[in-house]
Parts: sequence; C-alpha cells; structure tokens
Amino acid sequence: MRHWLVLLALACCMGAAHAGKCVSGNKTLYTDSPCPAGWQGAALGGNLSRISPEPATDAANQQFLKKREAEEREYQARLVREQNEAARTELNQCYWLANQMRLLESDYSARRLARLPEQEDYRRRYRNLRDQQARLRC
Repeated sequence: MRHWLVLLALACCMGAAHAGKCVSGNKTLYTDSPCPAGWQGAALGGNLSRISPEPATDAANQQFLKKREAEEREYQARLVREQNEAARTELNQCYWLANQMRLLESDYSARRLARLPEQEDYRRRYRNLRDQQARLRC
C-alpha cells in the first residue's frame, strides 16, 4: 500500500506536457511546443511525460557509452592490423610464386632437350603458377 502511495505522489509531482500534432499538407509533425509557422494544429489526445534520469543512471549510461567507444576503436584498430597483415601475406605469396616460376624456367632451360611428357609437365606447372598469380592479382 505504501508503495502505491509513493508512486501516486511521484506521478502527481511529475510535469506533464501536452503533445501536439501539427499538419502541413500531407506532412505531420508531433511536438511538445506550439506549431511552427505554416503548420496548423490538429487535435491529439494524451499527455507527454518527461522523466529525467537519476544521476547514477546517467553516469552508468555515460560509462557504458565510453566503454562502447573504446571497444569500437579497438575493433577498428584490429581490422586495420588484419588488413595490413593480409596484404603482406598476399605480397609474400606473390614473391614466392614469382620465385617458383623463375626456378621452373631455369630448370626447364637446363633440360631443354627433355622429352615431351616432361615438357608438358613443365608447361602445366608453369600455367598453374601463372593462374595462382592471376588469382592473387600479382
């Protein structure tokens, strides 16, 4: 019973403002202040109550927002690091593929008189390396 009396006392003490509906052509504006120039008031029932947060709640909200901002900055920094690492890895793969192609070319030129199956194997391996380079956009 005492709880209800406290709630009733709080409800009576809170300031209530009238919520207004303003119309201009096919546009509608809801406001707690008088209608702006060029807008006409329309009938709208009900009250708009505004309750300010308690200082402890407001402080907790600010702390939460600061924590979220810090997490977002950390996340963005991690994304940048991962993108840089991926670019370095891709560049290293390009260098490795180019080196493999040079080794294959030198091996092929050393065995210039190789038989046809060996020549086909060299061509296939070279084509595979070139395709990998194309996929990596080297």
